[in-house]
Amino acid sequence: MIIAGLAAGIIAGAIMLFLSHLAPYFGAGNFVFDLDEPRVFGRKVSRREAHLLGVLVHLVLTGVFGGLYAYLVQNGVFADFSLLPLLGWSLFVTVFMGGIVMPLGGHGVFGVKEDAWFPVDLLLTNAGWAIVFWWILRLWPNIT
Repeated sequence: MIIAGLAAGIIAGAIMLFLSHLAPYFGAGNFVFDLDEPRVFGRKVSRREAHLLGVLVHLVLTGVFGGLYAYLVQNGVFADFSLLPLLGWSLFVTVFMGGIVMPLGGHGVFGVKEDAWFPVDLLLTNAGWAIVFWWILRLWPNIT
């Protein structure tokens, strides 16, 4: 069950990543651009390297959150893989990403350094991830 959660989390994260790269072409208007010089562990990197590292971190974290949710279901913390508990889980993911991961990446707490609407976008994106995660898990027999 944990491996299915990991896989579904990564797949859902990849789908959300794909949609986020298409959104500016269909009316979202802009990408989030870092004006700073990109650095990884103090070493200068190109914007492309920084972007690819961000994609990797995103996919790893969505896999970890999917696997962790499956672990919690397996140990009885959550009853099953129904949609409402997953949407509640997305609130936890939003707080973790907005309060810990984004500040580490230089985006400020909940992304407010980028835009005043970024916290709302973060919440909606994580809710979207939860819905896609729920949908993907329903494809596997004997999981739900």
